Order: sequence, then structure tokens, then C-alpha cells
Amino acid sequence: MLDEALAEGGWFGGAHEAQVRNAASAADADERLRAVRTLVAEETRLGMLVGVAVGLELAHELMRSNESHETGDES
Repeated sequence: MLDEALAEGGWFGGAHEAQVRNAASAADADERLRAVRTLVAEETRLGMLVGVAVGLELAHELMRSNESHETGDES
């Protein structure tokens, strides 16, 4: 689900693919390992950021929905 949201949001476009190619094609094994670890860490941070943003927006939607039900305004 998160992968879909990131893809739809344009987070995993051409720049991401270029970084994946760079990490996978590094000639030196240590450099390749470092590049892959960095890419995974960056993707994890991005996923957490997007997850938090989605969670906050959902919380706001639920609060608005709850408030409209309490006041009887269901528009």
C-alpha cells in the first residue's frame, strides 16, 4: 500500500530508478553495499514521512467527521 502511494505521488520516478541503477552497478563491492544501504535508509525515511503525513491527515478527517456527527451537521 505504501509502495503504491509513493509511486502515485511520484516519489519513485526516474530519479529513484537512476539511484537504484547506480547502487546496483557500482564496480567495488564495498561501494555497492554502501550505496544499497544508503538507498534503503533513504527509502525507509521517506516511507515513514509519507506514513506520518497520511496518518495525520486521517486523524484530521476523523476529527472533522466526529465533530460533524456531534453537531448534527453531516455535510
